[in-house]
Amino acid sequence: MKRLWMLMIALSVLIASAPVLPQITGQVIVRVTLDGQPTDALIFARDRFGKLFIAYTDLKEIGLARLTLPQERYTLIVDHGAGFTVKPFAQEITVQIGQTLSVTAALQRAFSPAREWGYYSADLHAHSTASPDGHTPIEQLVLVQLAADLDLVFISDHETIAGHELFAKTAQARGAPSILSEEITTPQGHWNAYPLKCAVTYAPGKTPKDYFAQARACGAQVIQANHPAGVGDYFALLGTELFDDSFDAVEIFNGEFDQGDARAIEYLFRFWNEGRRYVAVGTSDDHDWLDFRPGQERYGRPRTYVRVEGELTADKWIAALKAGRAFATYGPLVNFTAQEGRAFPGDTVTLARGQEIALRAEVLVVPREAAQERVLQSAQIIKNGRVLRAFSLSEDRAVITLTDRPTEQSWYLVRVIAEDGDQAYTNPIWVEVRL
Repeated sequence: MKRLWMLMIALSVLIASAPVLPQITGQVIVRVTLDGQPTDALIFARDRFGKLFIAYTDLKEIGLARLTLPQERYTLIVDHGAGFTVKPFAQEITVQIGQTLSVTAALQRAFSPAREWGYYSADLHAHSTASPDGHTPIEQLVLVQLAADLDLVFISDHETIAGHELFAKTAQARGAPSILSEEITTPQGHWNAYPLKCAVTYAPGKTPKDYFAQARACGAQVIQANHPAGVGDYFALLGTELFDDSFDAVEIFNGEFDQGDARAIEYLFRFWNEGRRYVAVGTSDDHDWLDFRPGQERYGRPRTYVRVEGELTADKWIAALKAGRAFATYGPLVNFTAQEGRAFPGDTVTLARGQEIALRAEVLVVPREAAQERVLQSAQIIKNGRVLRAFSLSEDRAVITLTDRPTEQSWYLVRVIAEDGDQAYTNPIWVEVRL
């Protein structure tokens, strides 16, 4: 025992006298403001070899981020708005061992759809760790959506509302309206229902009609068909007894655009031609706040903008969405009106036979990369699913106009495409022609 005790003393002396390994990292403190006020942001640090480090500003201390990085040269990019409303900030930095570097990123809002047009944004398909396949902590889900410059925050986990209480509490503390949803995940299809005050439960043998009825009983004003021509493929049931048409919205953009989204748009044009006024929405369906691999989903991209009159509330936003006063976008912003600004998407314009409708759209795009400008490539006015007129564009902003004389019930929308392929679709303005 005495020998063991002496051995332990010797070992402790040896450990205490061992040389301390040199520190090989440095600190970077980033302070972020938007128009002079601290704001939430996403920070990328990319070294000269392409390795990417990711951080967000603090949940409690708005506008402050601390990064620990290996000694190296980096391109530091500070992003607020995900390329929709604010040009990112970029600066070359060098991190030294054991030293602290301070960076101030003073961002300026390039355009405010809320202030200029009354359009407010949300990402209507977003997962947290309450989902079995989610990796974003519930509180952080609020932060990452605010960092993307979304006006409302949204949660929709698979088969659960377990994250609702903490999510709503965090959003309230940050002064952000919240929308609480659940992704109803079944073999027949996937749907988001919102707002919800109770859970919609899965059970073998239940039909879409059963799920929709349960969701309505839990308070849902909107039932949204998620990736309906992709994963879940709900629209494959069209024409069968299982298909229930009492949903309200259709995802035409889900994550990065693919063939499933293109097919969803084709279905939606068909529904609109049949007079079914479903609302087109864009959503990220993101599950992981730190996964930025090429082609991976990103919270807030794409998103849905909704026109709300007066003070913004979640209830007013949802009601306006259900009325179709919305556009879905990967970046381009659109203010589509008719009859000298008296009609908006979702509205119905009644014309006498032979009377014209006057259409107008303000369109613009904000730079997504800090060192590059971004311009628009084209815009289209689509009537009843066909391109009525295409406009070639070459600037970051434009106004397009067109008059038409419809002879029957019609609908019109605007599609905008940026030079990098990012696009937007408005919802239709409807026309009734009196005989």
